[in-house]
Amino acid sequence: MSKCIKLIVWIVSLCAGTAHAQYAYFPTSGTITFERKFHVQNFLKRNYLNKPDLDTWDKLSVDNAVKNGPAEVVTHHTLKFFDNETLFETIQEDYPASYRNVSRFNAILSDTKTYINFKNQDFLKLLPFGDEQLLLKDSLPAVKWKYTDEYRNIAGYDCRRVNGIIQDSVYVVAFFAGQIPIPGGPELVHGLPGIIMGVSIPSMNINMFATKVELTNTPVSNVLTKKKKVVAESKTEITKKLKDTVYDWLDDQEFKKRLQSIFF
Repeated sequence: MSKCIKLIVWIVSLCAGTAHAQYAYFPTSGTITFERKFHVQNFLKRNYLNKPDLDTWDKLSVDNAVKNGPAEVVTHHTLKFFDNETLFETIQEDYPASYRNVSRFNAILSDTKTYINFKNQDFLKLLPFGDEQLLLKDSLPAVKWKYTDEYRNIAGYDCRRVNGIIQDSVYVVAFFAGQIPIPGGPELVHGLPGIIMGVSIPSMNINMFATKVELTNTPVSNVLTKKKKVVAESKTEITKKLKDTVYDWLDDQEFKKRLQSIFF
């Protein structure tokens, strides 16, 4: 091949590559399916078994969960995204009784829904409250991120690892896909230049990773409940309700830990 022909081939290849880069597709609407694993045994051993003030009933419950409960609880969730909005919710499944029995030990396992509007920088979170529901409305919490040079392929997307701090003290590891330019992720983990495809929370013994991505053109709804009497309340109002009723038996330190899981 002559030098002239080689030069022409090189120029054509370069132009084709440039054109391809100019028209790269960056989706802004779709649904991501997540698998979440709660490592029960590790969580119980770390947070309960060595507590000297554990009462007899709680000790029996924890011992039973350690001896007879599952090693981990696996649940599935979806994250729907559309431009500046996301909706994270649990997929309804018929979980075994052993799953339900250990879910009370970690509030993050509650069946919640989380809607985020990034344009307004606020969110709505639907929480179970006995037989009723609570609807939390607040501004998005700040997350401090530190980038790393580690990458992992998740559900077909090359994702970069970042380490973060949420709620001032909860350490999280996240992997985001820059190919999907949405700053959201599971629950309230957010604030990166690409959608979060994987999250690990060591203190809660939670790992959550995407298993499937479906690109759609379906808007996200901010209607989280059909119960008309459920009205949005502030974090302060809901914290007081939880403290006065559901978690009145917890001391201040334990209640703070529980809130971190609920408001995560």
